[in-house]
Amino acid sequence: MNIYVGQPLHVTIRDLPLTTIVYTSVLLQQMKGSYNDQIREGFEKIKDWARQQGYDPSALKVIGIPHVDGAQLIGYECALELEIVSLNTEDVLTKQLAGGRYAILSLEKDSATIGETIGRFFAEYVPQHQLIVDPQRPNYEVYYEHVMDFCVPLQ
Repeated sequence: MNIYVGQPLHVTIRDLPLTTIVYTSVLLQQMKGSYNDQIREGFEKIKDWARQQGYDPSALKVIGIPHVDGAQLIGYECALELEIVSLNTEDVLTKQLAGGRYAILSLEKDSATIGETIGRFFAEYVPQHQLIVDPQRPNYEVYYEHVMDFCVPLQ
């Protein structure tokens, strides 16, 4: 029996600003082992880079950008929000996440329930509230100490 069915989803609709990030990519396709470990290593890599540049990673917003093919997670960008002009090295890149209208699903950082909760958001909340997802902008995740915001762009 699933104890999470029926739990209310915590969603807000907000306009988010354009955000500049520095990131490193983790390719998950064809890789063995836990995706969680590979993603954690990606975040450690970008945080180490930030420290080497003189930044305090704990003062920066942590952002993840999943890349999926159907329901399969195939890649992940581990990022920090950082206003930097432009920097593209072999391992660390910069880009901007488009601003605009987003549905923001706030949930606990529990790897056992994140996938199911996000699935419920798309299967239940989006159609019930007649939201139209913007396929031109990526979904992204903003991490805090105990919770995360799953940000879905809307048309």
